[in-house]
Amino acid sequence: MHNPNCIRITLALVILAFAGPGQAEPLSPRDPGAPWPVWELVDFQPKSPKYNQTYGLNEFRGRVTLVALLATWCPYCQRQVAKMEELKKDLESDRVRVNFVAVNIQSGEGDQHEFTSRCSFPLFQDTEEVNAFKLHRGRKDDYFIYNERGELTDYFPYLGDRKSDLTSSEGYENIKQAILKAPYKTKLVAETVIKLTIKGVQGRTYRVQYSEDLGPDKKWRTLKKITLLTDRAEIVDTTATPSRKRRFYRTEELP
Repeated sequence: MHNPNCIRITLALVILAFAGPGQAEPLSPRDPGAPWPVWELVDFQPKSPKYNQTYGLNEFRGRVTLVALLATWCPYCQRQVAKMEELKKDLESDRVRVNFVAVNIQSGEGDQHEFTSRCSFPLFQDTEEVNAFKLHRGRKDDYFIYNERGELTDYFPYLGDRKSDLTSSEGYENIKQAILKAPYKTKLVAETVIKLTIKGVQGRTYRVQYSEDLGPDKKWRTLKKITLLTDRAEIVDTTATPSRKRRFYRTEELP
């Protein structure tokens, strides 16, 4: 017959072994770099291409996205939605395409028309089962801005240190500038002399260039053009070793 105390000790050791040392705490949904929450809700905006369909934020991947947590019964939120539509058109006039999204609080389901008449972008109805507000760890009137990879670049809590009321010139400009700063900047990491890691946006095409002279002329030469199948790719510069010269690298995004 097994000794119960021995069994408890063994289990404790196994748990410690799997836990491992120093595991990092996951990012809060409100911390820069955090991925957007995974949820799926019904889009109740008749002007939306996916009207009455159930989907989530992954549909907006590949473009900067502003997510607002609002309530249709709230006069303040009604004004915010109208100004979001104005900001969307303002950015588009400068050829800046941004996704605008609003999530309606659970208690606002009966007043959806208050939003649909004021904007054209997707509107999602939150539910008790999904509770997108909780997944964002946000409150009514909060704004979340994500880059093309779905990573948080800025968070504006209601009545925070920075004004976010879009009906005020300061709040409008704060949100607008945060959106303009949100696009992901491609990173190129050379781990060895010839191995390069490109960190970009899935589906985008980049030209990787090198130079052995960073003088006035730069003399950049194309090493390779690559379309990323994921957010990360590795390539090998087989021409680097024979030259035996120090090389500098850069990426250019192609249209």
